[in-house]
Amino acid sequence: MLFLQLPATTAERGSAAAVPLRDATALVFERALLTLEAEARYDELSGLLESDRDVAGWALRVAEVRLGRTVNRVEEAAKWLAKNLTSELACSLTAEVADDARIDHQGIHWRLPRLVSALHAAELRIAEQDRRLEHEKLESLKELAYGASHEINNPLANIAARAQTLLEDERDPERQRRLTAIHRQAMRAHEMIADLMLFARPPKLVLEPCNLKELVPRIVDEWQDQARESEIALIYSDAGGPVEVMADATQLAVAIGALIRNACEAVSDGGNVEVRQNRVAVEGRDLAEIAVSDDGPGVSEEVRRHMFDPFFSGREAGRGLGFGLSKCWRIVTDHGGEVLVENRDRGVEAVIRLPVAEQD
Repeated sequence: MLFLQLPATTAERGSAAAVPLRDATALVFERALLTLEAEARYDELSGLLESDRDVAGWALRVAEVRLGRTVNRVEEAAKWLAKNLTSELACSLTAEVADDARIDHQGIHWRLPRLVSALHAAELRIAEQDRRLEHEKLESLKELAYGASHEINNPLANIAARAQTLLEDERDPERQRRLTAIHRQAMRAHEMIADLMLFARPPKLVLEPCNLKELVPRIVDEWQDQARESEIALIYSDAGGPVEVMADATQLAVAIGALIRNACEAVSDGGNVEVRQNRVAVEGRDLAEIAVSDDGPGVSEEVRRHMFDPFFSGREAGRGLGFGLSKCWRIVTDHGGEVLVENRDRGVEAVIRLPVAEQD
């Protein structure tokens, strides 16, 4: 007999029940796992959840625990499960071993767990390879950025200083205007180099206990005036109690602010940006999660692959390089965390995950 273990919160760990899995349901899961098209997989799962209330309850519970918010629509649970079916079945699927030695090795009770195990192992290998490639690419860019910053910074400082010196004795208005423009543009480039240096060699972390329930709303408040100027609704929501991490609060604030700024720039006037902090369980690990979501146009897969590169911007020319997200990635990974970015039905959700501080 196959069962689906219900996911538990930290407080409920060890007390969650299991949902029996009927043969017909197991066959639907098998078809969904073997389906390559995302829409076809969703159709299989949405039909299953509409017809099987027990499995629908499991899927709703899974989505709520993983997302850290209320999920009360079967369609939403099916859409989320379609993206995460293999990993969730790997966590939830259990089997009651039969005493009968003549077990049917062609039956669904034998096939499904092995199919899930094989697919999950393959997904983990691919994900690990992708993470390694992303990390090595950004590490290479970090070294390039550090060397280039030193070479560019000195002549920029010289240009800015000479323009400022010439301005002191200049009386012609037109020449004053031109010298001011030279100085301003040199300082703008200098600020970009400073951002690049922060990506390449950030200050050493000063790790201290940090309560996200206090830090995150303070950062949101600091961005409220800027959001109101653009007629953007910037909302903070707290999905749980205090979550403590070991962090450099100053640098973590820079990382969170970079995500908020990116979200605000992505939405038009009258758009919405939501910031949530929560505690989630992912593959048996307790993690603090800070999610910033917007209802903008989303990002293409091409932009998604490069959005943490310091020399890449998915925006139109003239709006600056993508240093903000690069700094965010560098700060968070230095803290032992990760940054995830995914398209939603509308807009994008960027998530910072950090290890929860161990309690004495």
